[in-house]
Amino acid sequence: MGLSLSRLSNRNIALLAAIAIALLFFWGLGSVPFLSVNEARRAVTVREMREAGSWLLPYMNGDLYLSKPPFFYWVGLVSTAVLGSLSEWSMRLPSALAATLCCVGTYLYGLRQAGRQVGLFAVVFLAANGAFSLFARRSEIEMLLTLLCFGALLAAWQFIFQQGRAVWSRLSYVLIGCALLTKGPVCLLWVTAPILAYALIYRDARAKAYLCDGWGWLLAVVLGGSWYLAVSINQGWGVWASIISEDIVKKIDGQGAEAWYAYLLYLAGDFFPFWLIVFVQPRKFWAMIRSRREAAMLLCCSLLPLLVFSFFTEKHGKYLLPVYPSLALLLAMHWTAVLEDAKGRWRACLATVPCVMLAGFVVFYAFVEARVLSHRVGGLEQVATLAAGQPGQKAYTIGEPDIRLVYYMGRPVAPLTIDQLQGEDRPAGLLFVPEPLNPQLQNLASCKVGEVDAYLKPGRSALLVRMGGDCH
Repeated sequence: MGLSLSRLSNRNIALLAAIAIALLFFWGLGSVPFLSVNEARRAVTVREMREAGSWLLPYMNGDLYLSKPPFFYWVGLVSTAVLGSLSEWSMRLPSALAATLCCVGTYLYGLRQAGRQVGLFAVVFLAANGAFSLFARRSEIEMLLTLLCFGALLAAWQFIFQQGRAVWSRLSYVLIGCALLTKGPVCLLWVTAPILAYALIYRDARAKAYLCDGWGWLLAVVLGGSWYLAVSINQGWGVWASIISEDIVKKIDGQGAEAWYAYLLYLAGDFFPFWLIVFVQPRKFWAMIRSRREAAMLLCCSLLPLLVFSFFTEKHGKYLLPVYPSLALLLAMHWTAVLEDAKGRWRACLATVPCVMLAGFVVFYAFVEARVLSHRVGGLEQVATLAAGQPGQKAYTIGEPDIRLVYYMGRPVAPLTIDQLQGEDRPAGLLFVPEPLNPQLQNLASCKVGEVDAYLKPGRSALLVRMGGDCH
């Protein structure tokens, strides 16, 4: 990848990069309990679908949960069936595999379009990336969605730029259909909208033919809409009203909007320091965009979703994850062009920095993450141990339960109020309650099953107490 690595062949460099990325995505994948609420949501939903034997209707903590389509849950069910159990490892494995396939696709596209060096740099820029490496190791929807959207783009590029057969267009639409089953129609912003923009700008006949592929659209609509239709028939069409309001309308036009440039900050942090190369010989960068239609398409795939999502009220860095492979390829093309003209220490720096960044991410996830976050996750393991010692008991908590608690309790957790706990009809079972105990609940301390120390935050503890029987 440059002067400092001149003694290594391209094949050896690629092998070293592949080993480092495999360690980054898979090493200790299941060693840290679920960190986020979203991770636990996915795991709880998969567990309850598995226990119910239902692949149609997702449930979370006993309630119907249609906020997200089920493709990720189906993949999670397959993963747990293959591995034989539901765990952090089995739930995160699909994301790690999806990230790996994204890297393979990025490398192959870079190799075909601009050579092995561009492919290698693009893969390193993608893997040594704050958000991409994080979601490669998390049980969340975004990495699977990224693979489906990027795969749809790769198939479309093969049809448009390589004069590929119609099968490539149809494959792209099949992947769009799967993306529709992963996060809904928003996936069109990452695939169809950029291709439409490119087709309008360049009046590209192949791009127009792709967009007008009636059989392809039929495949996408039938595949992507099948679940929605089945649920509507089963539950009634009105079941979608609240979901449209909460997950679409409020995200587009809700309260408390972040600054319009928030996504620029997310991208700058995730791609640091690689994005700085744009300011080195910027004329050469724009000349590449103007002279190469493939690069112009990559720019459309990177900028159009950024522009659209910037107008949304609710902003999260993960929403732009599907554009990261395209952006990594663009940066790698210019990085390589600058490297070819560089000399001396500047050339050595450009060749070495990506390797150092990748190694740093590997070290962090292999040896540092679990220790840094031990105060957040240690209590969850204690919850699981205590709950396992009380099989068959119903579980409760004061107020709405944290979904991570639901997962590690291994059963649904129902909310109770203090008034219900003081009433004569208080249910029997296990109660999870944060410390210090409310003065009205001090009598429960004598029924303690165990104490959870460092529950999600340093210095925060909780009790698991038994209700019913001799405990009042």
